[in-house]
This record gives sequence, C-alpha cells and structure tokens, in this order.
Amino acid sequence: MINQDDARKAFNAFPDKTLREWGEEWNMSHENVRLMKIKLGIPTTRKVSYDPLIANEIVEYIRSGKGSLSTSRTYKNYKFGKLTFMKWMEENPSLREVVEIAENEALKNRLYPKLKRCATTGELLPIAEFYKDKNTLDGYSVRSKKVVKEMARKYYYDRNVIEPTVETKICSGVPELGPLPNEYFARNKRTATGLQTYSRKFQGLYQKYLRQGHKDAFELAREGALKYFASLGFKELDSQRI
Repeated sequence: MINQDDARKAFNAFPDKTLREWGEEWNMSHENVRLMKIKLGIPTTRKVSYDPLIANEIVEYIRSGKGSLSTSRTYKNYKFGKLTFMKWMEENPSLREVVEIAENEALKNRLYPKLKRCATTGELLPIAEFYKDKNTLDGYSVRSKKVVKEMARKYYYDRNVIEPTVETKICSGVPELGPLPNEYFARNKRTATGLQTYSRKFQGLYQKYLRQGHKDAFELAREGALKYFASLGFKELDSQRI
C-alpha cells in the first residue's frame, strides 16, 4: 500500500484523477482513497461545472438500462462521479425530471422488453424468441429458444446408455404396481435409466387403443396392464406407499 508522503505528492501532481482511478492504480477501494485524502487534508471532490452535453450523455446511458444513477460504470468516462452529478440535479430541477423519466423507461424496458440479449450467444433478439420464465425479472428465459433447444438436443441425443442402469423401474402408466423388473421395459439408450418410460405391456396396449380411436386409450391400457401383471403375481401397492 502507498505511504502517505507518496500519496500526497501523487494527489498534488494529478489533481484531476478520480478516487476510482487512484484505487485501481493502488489496488485499494475508492473509499480508502477518500479517507486517505481526508487524513492528508486534501479535498475529496472538486467543483465540476455543469455541462448539459455530458449530462445528456449520462441520462441516455441510464435510459438504455446499461447503468443507473448509483452504478459507478455510469460515470467511468468522466472525471467525476455520482456526487457531482447529484449536485447538478439539485441545481437543475429540469435535469432531475429527465433523469426520473429515463429511470422509469429503463425499468419499463426491463419488465416489459421488446428485445432481449441471449446470455449464451450475446444476440439481441425479439422477446418472442425466448421462453417464458417466472423466475426472471422480465418473465423470460435468459437464453433464446434456439439455444435452449440445442442444449436439450445435445443433452438428449448425445446420451448413449447401452445397458440399463437400474434393476427395477416404476411404469408411469401403472405406478400403483410399484417397481417392476427392468426386463418388462423396452430399452432406450437416450434415457438416464436406459429404459422406456412405460412398460412394454402398457405401451403396446396404449398404442393399440389409440389406433382403434378410443378416447380413453390411456385408461384402457392401464386396466389391461394391471390385469396382465396381476396374472404374473404382481399386486397393487397401498396408495400411501406409491
């Protein structure tokens, strides 16, 4: 860490440097730089005259949603920070009004966006290119539909389970039977277990009744599968155990 004598010389030699710039150079927080200036009796801020062109640039940056009134990146290209800009707002009520409008527009665009940038590809796409996601601020996924589909395709089609990974499995068509030996399921190398979701018997009956046009094909297949497995000695489990 820089000593106080060297810091004093540096502050006096480069009075226009910001706290943030000193912090980056000395590998310390800008708050520590500010405290050092106070200890040395050097003003921590300097008067920066109001510049309407710069003020407008900052307003548009806030409106774009890239930064807010409080984020340091909003002022990274200027020789002043939030405190100076806040003083400008106090001295110019009209500036305060346009900043508030810009903040509201930025918030509206975040909540109800027309365009969104894909977190994976960086592409700016119409919001319709994203699936809905209630866990995000704007209600849409952070990745585009194209990326999500590609991830799902890669996850599913790149899987190659040669042998079943389980000895037993519950048939989703007749879960009341509990785990059934894996021999009653057809193979599927793209599932985690290496087995189909439904047992062979249930799947065969279900497809049969669908071809015959039965609207209750699933229920008919379930009843037939239960009878089939009952004939093999399998019994229904207590519903509380399923």
